[in-house]
Amino acid sequence: MTKNFKKQLFLKEYAQELLKIAKGDFESALELSQAKSGRPENIVFMAQQTVEKSIKAVLVHLQIAFPMVHDLGILIALLPDDKIPPEGFALTELNPFASIRRYEEGRLPLTTEEILVSLDAAKKIIQWATAALATTK
Repeated sequence: MTKNFKKQLFLKEYAQELLKIAKGDFESALELSQAKSGRPENIVFMAQQTVEKSIKAVLVHLQIAFPMVHDLGILIALLPDDKIPPEGFALTELNPFASIRRYEEGRLPLTTEEILVSLDAAKKIIQWATAALATTK
């Protein structure tokens, strides 16, 4: 069954605010990665949130309506071909961390490499979104 999500269009000015929030999420992910205790899933959740909000910031900047979903594939598919972010649809590997993995602990352990890859992807997407918002449509 395919869900039919209502798309929303935001004022273009909201793009900068959303990108600022994404940058804050990235800073949180970095801080969590240095913590001596806690759930490693939270690091990747914040990395996923960084990517999601960065993509949404670009969509807002381009004045493309989007559904209020966490699925990165749905959001990326709305972008014009010349605006696809680094890593492209491979970013969808972060999707489970916005949903089911937030409510599981240790069943599928995260490796240090997986955490570092998620942080690197988030950093690249912040840079991509920052550059995209610096250009006019």
